[in-house]
Amino acid sequence: MGRVEPAILAQALRALLLVLCANLFAVPATAQQGPGFAKGSTCWTSGARTLRYADLAAQPAQWTCAGDSYDWKQPRHFVRLDVRGKDIDANAARYAEFDRHEFERLTVTLIGADGNRASRSYDFDETWLGRSSLHSMVEFPEFPGKVEAVLFTLDGGDWPESLARADLVAKPSVPPTSGFVHLVAALICGLLLAPILFDLGYFRALREPFPLWHALFCSMAFVQTAAVSGLIPLLTPIGFETELFITYMSLDVMVAATMLFASNFVEPEFIARRQRVALFSIALLALLNGALTTFLPELFGEWIDHVYFGAYMLMLGVYFAVLWQARRAGSRMAAYLILGFAPFCSIIAVQFVGVVSDAFHTFDETWPQNFALLFEVVATALAVADRFIAIKRERDQAIDDARILEKLSERDELTGLRNRRSLDAQFADLVADGFHTIAVLDIDHFKPINDLYGHPFGDAVLVSAAAALRAGDDENLLAFRIGGEEFLLMLRGQDAGARAETRRRAITARTLSDMEGLDRPVTASMGVLDFSAVAGEPGLDFWTLYTRADQLLYDAKCAGRNRTRSDTLDWFVPEAAEGQTAAA
Repeated sequence: MGRVEPAILAQALRALLLVLCANLFAVPATAQQGPGFAKGSTCWTSGARTLRYADLAAQPAQWTCAGDSYDWKQPRHFVRLDVRGKDIDANAARYAEFDRHEFERLTVTLIGADGNRASRSYDFDETWLGRSSLHSMVEFPEFPGKVEAVLFTLDGGDWPESLARADLVAKPSVPPTSGFVHLVAALICGLLLAPILFDLGYFRALREPFPLWHALFCSMAFVQTAAVSGLIPLLTPIGFETELFITYMSLDVMVAATMLFASNFVEPEFIARRQRVALFSIALLALLNGALTTFLPELFGEWIDHVYFGAYMLMLGVYFAVLWQARRAGSRMAAYLILGFAPFCSIIAVQFVGVVSDAFHTFDETWPQNFALLFEVVATALAVADRFIAIKRERDQAIDDARILEKLSERDELTGLRNRRSLDAQFADLVADGFHTIAVLDIDHFKPINDLYGHPFGDAVLVSAAAALRAGDDENLLAFRIGGEEFLLMLRGQDAGARAETRRRAITARTLSDMEGLDRPVTASMGVLDFSAVAGEPGLDFWTLYTRADQLLYDAKCAGRNRTRSDTLDWFVPEAAEGQTAAA
């Protein structure tokens, strides 16, 4: 073998040394580059139930890491949140909070930098409610190493994007069972129910429909608040679908009740019939909108939110247009309704903007809506109280006016004595109270007084005669003017006839005192009938007694006037009985 040159040998040694150093300090390529997920990325993929993360981790092309395209129809979804480079302490995070949607199984896996993994699985019923019924929470498994990524494996669920937007937090926003937010929600619910008791009282007093519509609105506001705040799923064992039905339909029934309340609440003089019809139509549209989008969502597909909130924007526009016109016309109540409904409507408007654009896509309406409903209930409760007071004042005034008119209608306009109408209305009660003597009086020669002195003078004579007959402080005597110059007394007591005679004689003395220019005294004739013996007989009527007393008056006239004829009715036969006797 030939001799090796020293220079060649040195070069060979240097090459061997470089190879050894490269092998000593080199890092395997797979460990250096990882599985291909970028730092801080959010990636997802979907497929069959047999799909496994271990098979997908080394296939970056199978993952989507940008945009918002999700394959909702697949039975299994993987969502991977890479926490490297994010402004969170992945090892301090113990919980994930995300939008609440029903699923069969959710597995949370923590992936370490060294490839180690720890998992924990949940059924839907095992997740915790978040800060409202719209949010769920799960707890991470214990993991000793450094966390590089959080992996969600979703089976039987069709909302993987809610996991892609999950918040990783060290402490839950609310305790797993109940906390301060639930206490506040319960307090709001109690305040929402309180006006119902007043509404029922108002309805009983007024018999108007608007308190019942307000009570329905308060009831639905209570159900809506209890549902979205998590009280219903927290306190009842109902299923998720039932919970969604209650949440959705309570809102729609509440809006319908608001429209019906407004149509019946605004003062009738400030709202036209067509405007009431418009509010009634909106109420029906709210119910139809809710029913279709709740029970037949497949009719609308991905446009369901556009249809739902778009319909509400139309309804609210008509509502405020009607109330604004009523307000301009002078309605006091319309101002309450505009102010009370405005906060809730602003929340609907924000949600609509979020649906048609990318703005407000993270807006959580739960607590703004709760306080908006509380504000509306308070404002409308004050409005109902105000309306109740106004209506009661109007009715009280109407009753007072009616009583005044009734009194006026039962009084003789000239003399101020009770008239025939008053006597007919009170006769039975007067008899029951012991008024068992009737006296009929007539001014003697009254026509010549009118003819000689004129009707105004004659009227003055009647006024003076009425003053003489008026009871004064005698509570056992009532005086009536029957018509013309004829008067009637109802009396009770043993000396009824004597007191009637005193009143008759007082006419002469009073007219001589009051009237100047008379050339002779004014006298009166009277017929007095005591019917106390038959006062309890069935069929006893005023006309029978009056006819007999009037006959006695006629006898007094025929006997020379300015005198009294009296009689006692000892027996009484009703007219029907008399007719039967005659027929026999």
